[in-house]
This record gives sequence, structure tokens and C-alpha cells, in this order.
Amino acid sequence: MLQKMKYTHAIVIGRFQPFHSAHQDLIQYSLTLAEKVIVILGSARSASDVKNPFTPAMREEMIRACFPVDGKRLNFRSVRDYPYNDHVWTTEVQNAINEETEDETEAKVCIVGFFKDRSSYYLNLFPQWSFEEFYCKNREMLKINATEIREKYFTDGETWKADVPKSIATQLEVFKQTEDFATLQKEHAYVKQYKEDTRFVGVPYKPVFITTDAVVVQSGHILVIRRGHQPGKGLLALPGGFLQPELTLEDNAIKELKEETNIKIPAQVLRGSIKTSRPFDNPERSARGRTVTFAYFIELEPSLKDGLPKVKGGDDAAKAFWLPLSALGENEDKFFEDHYSIIKSFLGV
Repeated sequence: MLQKMKYTHAIVIGRFQPFHSAHQDLIQYSLTLAEKVIVILGSARSASDVKNPFTPAMREEMIRACFPVDGKRLNFRSVRDYPYNDHVWTTEVQNAINEETEDETEAKVCIVGFFKDRSSYYLNLFPQWSFEEFYCKNREMLKINATEIREKYFTDGETWKADVPKSIATQLEVFKQTEDFATLQKEHAYVKQYKEDTRFVGVPYKPVFITTDAVVVQSGHILVIRRGHQPGKGLLALPGGFLQPELTLEDNAIKELKEETNIKIPAQVLRGSIKTSRPFDNPERSARGRTVTFAYFIELEPSLKDGLPKVKGGDDAAKAFWLPLSALGENEDKFFEDHYSIIKSFLGV
């Protein structure tokens, strides 16, 4: 029987890509504070990529394997990423916690964590819960970095095993034998070479790339492509591409749209159908490096006579097609990078 604890519930939030030894200490510490620990798994419904290689189910399995005795005291909830709307993300976390504690007449809740870097800002978003700073006796443990572990993991090294619990190392070795790992390893190699090729040696600042994307809708459908090359080969995406130095942002968006979809609507009509545009600049939005995209929302006039304009994949797009808006949700985890979030920001669906 558990002794009386300070809290009924402790909240731990993270992506855990992968779950490592510092994460294990964090949850172990949380178990000393509360009767139950609610683990919020971020990046739910994101497409598998080198940043988010493991599904929520895989991450839950990893974590449970590390706590064979206290596993019954761990509850798991998955939440999506909302890189351009903290309010929606915060609401989703709040709803998850409310559902977990609804049977408690006097729930005492805390959130456990520590301010490692700017990514820890989310700890400030929940003033309704007490904050308990994670105390780790081994301060070197706090230097463990999941990004560095993934880097070593995808380059066939063995040194990553020193930073993860033994049960996690075993699970990750099993994952290495899958086709999914082989695909991710190829993507990792591509991204690594891409970064090497674009280092701009001697330049005092890291490069910042600019792209444009087109969000084109007509009659309850949105125009998407299927990527034909790495990174994200096979994933759904918005038609777009890197800004050409001789073009304006708007011109570049129209050019890339026509090249990747072969849409037969004249450029001036597309330009006249632009309703709004905005930048999307989350610093972590692309594995290739700092990339800012400017997205243009184009709403075409419905036509019962002509139907949806014919499209065909071209340039970097293996395929172009019209996706019903009703099918967006079921395809959320098949979109490249933050393209689903970009669509949501314009359509709100």
C-alpha cells in the first residue's frame, strides 16, 4: 500500500524520442511525489521522420519496460504538436489531465520538469498546477540529449547505448531490423549530407533557407502532392519549393505550384485567387536546418461544369491530387514536416 504522498497526480511532458536515462530519473522522481504519474507523449499523429521516429505506442512500451514494478501507477496520454498555436496545445493537455483526474474529488496535481533550454518554456503554461523542479543527484545526467542519441543511433554507432536504459537499448536494436528503420536511416544520411553541403564555410551566421508553399482549395478539396524524393519521400505535402533568388515570394509560390502539379489554370488567375498569406517560422519545423516558409492561401471558384482542375505530379512531386477536406484528419500522420499544421491554420478544419 502506498504511503500518503504530496500529490495525487504528477504530470511529466515530453517527446521521449527516444526515452533515455535522464527521462527515467525524471519519472522515478515523479513517482516519489505522487500516487500516479501522467505521462504526456508529444508529437502524436506526426509522420515518422528522423526527429520523431517512434510512435506513441512504441514510446509507451519503452517507458513501461523501465518500470516493471510501478507500471500500474503510470498513465499515458498522447497529444499532437501545434507549432503555431500554443493555446490549442495547452487546451489539449488540460483536457487530458482533466479526464485523468475527473474521478478524484480532491485531486492535487503538480507538473514536474526542469528548465533545460528554450524548449522547456511549456512549463510556464500551466499556472493552475504546482511546479516541482526535477532534482537529479547526478547533474551530468541532465546533459543527455535525445537529438545526439538519435544522431548516433542512425549512424550505426554503439555509443548511444550508454545514455539509455538497457531495456530501451534492446528495443531499439530490434527496431534496427525493420524496414522503417532502414527508411529513416536513408533519410538521416540525406539530411546529414544536405547540412554538410549547405554549411557555407566562413559565413558568420548559420544559413536560413526560405521556401514557399501553396494551400489551394476548391469545392471542399485541397491540392496536395506526394513527395518523390528525400526527405519525406512518399509523404503528403503542399506544392512548393525553395525561393529562387530572381523571384518574389508570390512569383515563386505560383511557379512551384504549376511545376509540381501541372495545374492548367493561368498564373494570373491563381494570383488573383490568393486570399491571404503568412510566414511559418517555427525554428524546429525542418530537419534540414533553419527554414522559413511563406504559405499562400488560394481559393478557386467552384465550377459545377468544369469540376476540379486536372493535375499531374511534376518536378519533385511523384503525384498530385485533390484530397477531400473530410479526409484531412485521417491523413494527419502522413504529412511532411508541419504542412498539416499550415493547412489547419488557414482552414481551421
